[in-house]
Amino acid sequence: MPRHIKGLLGSCLVIPCSFDYYRYPPTRADRVVWYQYVSKGYPLVYDNWYPNDVISIYKGRTKVTTSKYQKTCTLEITGVNLNDHRQKLYPWVDPENVGRSTYKFYETTVTIEVVEEPKAPKITITGERKVGNSVTVQCSVEHTCSTNPPTLSFNIALKNNRLTHTQLSDGTKTTSTSTFVIERDSQVVECTAHHPGGKTANSSEILNAECSFLPLTISPISNEYLEGSPSTVKCTASYTCSNNVPTLTWNYANMPATTDKVSGRPMQKIVSTLTFTSSAKDHGNNLTCFARFTREHTLEKSIPIWVKRNMLNLDWSFTTPRSVTGLKGSCVIIPCKFTYSKTQPDGLQVI
Repeated sequence: MPRHIKGLLGSCLVIPCSFDYYRYPPTRADRVVWYQYVSKGYPLVYDNWYPNDVISIYKGRTKVTTSKYQKTCTLEITGVNLNDHRQKLYPWVDPENVGRSTYKFYETTVTIEVVEEPKAPKITITGERKVGNSVTVQCSVEHTCSTNPPTLSFNIALKNNRLTHTQLSDGTKTTSTSTFVIERDSQVVECTAHHPGGKTANSSEILNAECSFLPLTISPISNEYLEGSPSTVKCTASYTCSNNVPTLTWNYANMPATTDKVSGRPMQKIVSTLTFTSSAKDHGNNLTCFARFTREHTLEKSIPIWVKRNMLNLDWSFTTPRSVTGLKGSCVIIPCKFTYSKTQPDGLQVI
């Protein structure tokens, strides 16, 4: 058992204790009595055979975990108070069977120190710290009340919470392990440990995360435009940090464009809609969208422009009926005539 242990005022105190032997096994391995270490006498701290003989400061407050085969002698004290401070205690296994070879149990004692404030919990965050990513959040607290451990709470919503208890040489470590999706580039993660008796302790850590920017997208993906006819083209920028709203521009700045925001978590979007009217000279050029997030961070996306020439713009004209009725099973003839004011080009094809 530990030679020194701290007990939180108002909480419980569990003193871990085990024993073993090589010779002279005890007659009753499950018979364990605890005493107060004093210069004279053997004041009882715990004795399940003679509970009325336990000294007043411990009467009704102590319990021992024993086992015939596991060789345990752990003592639990409930409602730790200031009378427990600097108390020196020791256990005795099978005290009714003492002989010349019996171990002198009083030579191994534990001293209690009563503390008024609990230890602060420790926060550990692991994983890639980018907005939108999932990270692992751990909060651990050391205490000496394993039978009624403190509860751990957070100031943020967590998923997949798992609680574990690890035995230490002088107490227990209770750990809460959870996952958390980062929503902002900077936020405070706070963990609070609530101990029996009403004492609390908390710790906090600032979680700074990198912002994420996805490549720009342009839609529709078709890049063939009819000469002189307006077409709608959308450029979408996706980002995770609300303070990094980009400015969207086009290389055809003389054409009308509107911008709309689409909120979401953790990914947010902003869409620029360009009304693009092509001319013959645009054929073979690129239509480019720019997104400026910060002075140092700019993204761009381009698509080639293929202009489909308009016959009317070439001084051509053509006539064809608006509708044609065809007889089922027969053929149908769609009449079409065209004229032009300029010389007919070589290799003219009609499609």
